Amino acid sequence: MITAGCLAVVIGLTSFGGGVAVAAGGGLAPPAVDPKTVHAPTAVPDRVILTPTATPTTSQSVTWRTSDAVTTPRVEWALSGPSTPSGAQSVDAASTVRYDADLGYQVAHHTATIAGLTADTTYIYRVGDGETWGEWLEFTTASDTPGNFSFLVQGDAQNDNKAYTSRTFRAAFEARPYARAVVHAGDLIDTDNSDAEWGEWHEAAAFSNQYLNVLAATGNHEYWPSAVLSRNWRAQFEYPLNGPASQPTLSETVYYVDYQGVRFITLDSTQAGVAAARDAQTAWLDGVLADNPNQWTVVTFHHPMYSVTSGRDNAVLRNAWQPLFEKYDVDLVVQGHDHAYGRGNLVANEQNLPGGADPATSHTGPVYLVSVAGPKMYIPDPAGANNWTANGANLRVVGRDVQLFQTVDVTSDGRMHVEARTVDGALFDAFTIKKDAAGAKLVTTDDTAWTGGPGSTRDGVAAPGTPDPEPTPEPTPTPTSTPEPTATPEPTSTPEPTATPEPTSTPEPTATPEPTSTPEPTSTPEPTSTPEPTSTPEPTTVPTPTSQPTTTPTPAPTPGSGGTATAMMIGDSVVAPGGSLSVSGTGFTPGERVAIELHSAPVTLALSTADASGAIAAEVTIPAGTEPGEHTIVLTGLDSGRTASAAITVTQASTGAAATLPATGAALPVSLMVLGGALAIGGGVIVSRSVLRNRKAS
Repeated sequence: MITAGCLAVVIGLTSFGGGVAVAAGGGLAPPAVDPKTVHAPTAVPDRVILTPTATPTTSQSVTWRTSDAVTTPRVEWALSGPSTPSGAQSVDAASTVRYDADLGYQVAHHTATIAGLTADTTYIYRVGDGETWGEWLEFTTASDTPGNFSFLVQGDAQNDNKAYTSRTFRAAFEARPYARAVVHAGDLIDTDNSDAEWGEWHEAAAFSNQYLNVLAATGNHEYWPSAVLSRNWRAQFEYPLNGPASQPTLSETVYYVDYQGVRFITLDSTQAGVAAARDAQTAWLDGVLADNPNQWTVVTFHHPMYSVTSGRDNAVLRNAWQPLFEKYDVDLVVQGHDHAYGRGNLVANEQNLPGGADPATSHTGPVYLVSVAGPKMYIPDPAGANNWTANGANLRVVGRDVQLFQTVDVTSDGRMHVEARTVDGALFDAFTIKKDAAGAKLVTTDDTAWTGGPGSTRDGVAAPGTPDPEPTPEPTPTPTSTPEPTATPEPTSTPEPTATPEPTSTPEPTATPEPTSTPEPTSTPEPTSTPEPTSTPEPTTVPTPTSQPTTTPTPAPTPGSGGTATAMMIGDSVVAPGGSLSVSGTGFTPGERVAIELHSAPVTLALSTADASGAIAAEVTIPAGTEPGEHTIVLTGLDSGRTASAAITVTQASTGAAATLPATGAALPVSLMVLGGALAIGGGVIVSRSVLRNRKAS
């Protein structure tokens, strides 16, 4: 028998002839504490969230949750200042949505819009009922001047948000603490009406939702399993009612917001599975792109134009929307769904580049970006045989088993700089979109990370580390004849007369009767070019006393070159299930992520970042359910494709009480394959699985 909490199966019901996946399954594992106890509402406001209005320079919407006992919900606000607020104003909530949550209590979501604000001004606000109030929070209205702000981008969150996705959300907020908005590409949660899952999503984002405008797109999981939009969506997100008027179901899932020179457009790719909703969005999109006064355009939806993983192909969506993205030269297309990273462009946009730009690093036209914020991961399709290359697109950067967030800096001098960083802060990918005064655009891969952007500081303090549009040599490091006079090998006339009766070319000659060009020759009567020759009779340029020294170190691999890494070592070749093992390897690209996997059925044990010499070292744990016998530890550079492997033997688990626990690991894929075959025979339903490092399937 398969018991709850031991197995969850993702059933992908597809439409569009194998295109957009419109349903899937999963959910939270049985918690230690009753979710009703954790998430039950009270009169104290929770799940506070900011959403933009159609006029973000002068107004701001805010939504929050309480118990249904609250009858006078309202918001107070005042100008931000150096001390406690004074002269606060208030407005009653404009709407309240009440319903019975799936955990057996009634909730109330309240929405208020603050109007009559001043552009580019920071305010403090709090929500409550006149007696019970939340804490004071902040927001800043949009400026009338285009550019000079930052926003964040998050791919799918979906599973285990409080445990894992919270790190991604917080790392993004740390990277740009004064960003103005965050864009979500759908699948915020796994089960549409699960109040516990929505509660964990809000907890994961914490107060960043209360400081940044949240621009969210729906994913297929906001419609699963009910096949209608989660009742939480419109209750907690207040979006402009400027979507397709002919389709009421698209209200607040299809909308646009103009913010400081950027038009943010949000589409509903799940509802696009219905022809009428797809056609309505396509016609609306055409109009919104044609009549766009902004310098920049960012479009967000869930199912990618070009899929990265699982052999997917959203052809119907691509045929409907991608020509419009190219026609109107959209700048950034943000998507999710594939639980991997992908960034690329049409191959056609690598032709006729301006100013001799290199097609290997540059292109024109839209950037298509797929990302993932949560812990569930899929395996990307192979290079050269994927949905991108099959449709005339170039998948420039791909990432597997990485939780990512994106920072986007919009400058006032015609640049949009995008960085994708892993949850631990490492730079994974970066590119800059530049536009000149005439609107001519060039997208260039940018390996130089920005240490700051417009969203790094506020109140007139310059943000750190923003590079110049066209870097020029800085005069300060220019070499001179005497950059550091104190260390000049030709001393002045009297460098240290008291200690040197007869000055020579060496400043401190007291220990050397006959000074040479070597500053510390005391241990070497006849100095050579090797400072420590004692252990090598015939010194070479490699100081380490190896048996066969060489003068040329092994070169770091070129990204994408493939091949085998230089060397790999393991601490022990025999290990018990649940035991730890030290693993090290060399020969990878400096700075690349290296996957450490247990084979034959691949299980990712860890991800490690190669140091400046291309080496990695990590301590990994063999899963407790691993079958005894021969296995292989495999290292794979996610950029270079270089690999190394070593054989290990997993011993029998210890006997006793622990031995009676149900087996995991190898037994799980067999169960999934049997179940998948039964489902496929019964109705042609595609069954897929994703085993996470925490062994939670969804």
